[in-house]
Amino acid sequence: MQCKQATELISLAYEQSLSAQQQFRLKLHLVICPYCRAFRRNNHKLHQLIKQYCRQDHP
Repeated sequence: MQCKQATELISLAYEQSLSAQQQFRLKLHLVICPYCRAFRRNNHKLHQLIKQYCRQDHP
């Protein structure tokens, strides 16, 4: 798997469940790729911040 495919799956996982094969291939890629691990970590933080923002009351 190449990084482009991995980052697409990382993003897709927030919208729908990945198949077992997709999950396996992504996990395998993440073991060897520090850049995609960083992308996943940053993507997760971004989603958390968006959720927090949406939960707040806005005038």
